[in-house]
Amino acid sequence: MKMKMLAVAAAVAMAAGSASASTITNTDGTNDFSGFDWAQGGTAYTVGFTGVTSSTFTMNYFAVATAFVLNGFNYTLPGLDTVPNGLPGGPPPTGTAYEYTIVATLNESVVSCGLTSCTFDVTGGTFDIYYDTSNDANATAGSNGTGFTDGTLIISGTVNPLSGQSFDTTTGTNSTTLTGLVNFTDTTYVNPALAGTTFTSTLQIGQAQTSYTNPGGFGGTAFSSLQTSPADLVFQADGNQSFSAAPEPASLALLGIGLFAMGWTVRRTRNRG
Repeated sequence: MKMKMLAVAAAVAMAAGSASASTITNTDGTNDFSGFDWAQGGTAYTVGFTGVTSSTFTMNYFAVATAFVLNGFNYTLPGLDTVPNGLPGGPPPTGTAYEYTIVATLNESVVSCGLTSCTFDVTGGTFDIYYDTSNDANATAGSNGTGFTDGTLIISGTVNPLSGQSFDTTTGTNSTTLTGLVNFTDTTYVNPALAGTTFTSTLQIGQAQTSYTNPGGFGGTAFSSLQTSPADLVFQADGNQSFSAAPEPASLALLGIGLFAMGWTVRRTRNRG
């Protein structure tokens, strides 16, 4: 069965008013940035999905970054390893390369499933972003998705609940916008600390997959062992993510309560990677 499923998993709470751009530091130096473009060949997989009313399941996602985002535009740096093949990449001299990886989980609950559509609620979730100079992420066939969590954690956050989401079982499409909070930033690598994030993801199932290799598992464990139901599925996942820097404390005092949702929005209608 062909199905293309657009799904977002993300979190945002950004101070009202303008905020200065953040910088990101790696072996290429320190550069302005506002987010990441994640590989279109990323992977998402469900655990516990049955389509039964009131049942719960999780959607898990992992990918490497293929570019940095600055105010809506993508750019690359020489040392960024964009190919998750478990081998060092980047330019000489050896050892200057690095990678960024994301690992995210959405908790979801089935409201109902009919002949042509299913409705579900998102009950929460988390995401973590890592900076890794060993650049050993491996998503090749049979690799079982290793090397995605062994870097330095630089950004993490939580996802707020959201009710009444749905996907069309005829066309296989879905669009979800979530809000949430960035709750950790390592300012050694990202400065100033981030106040919010927007994450987008396009998920494709079965014959709709393009330019995608199923790694067969995650964290060194095969999907067959991670999953709990015959209905659990593996998806191609394509995403990007944008951040905003936190305003200075003085600005917060003037603004008072200065948070508003930016959301996880599904987009990505062209191939990138």
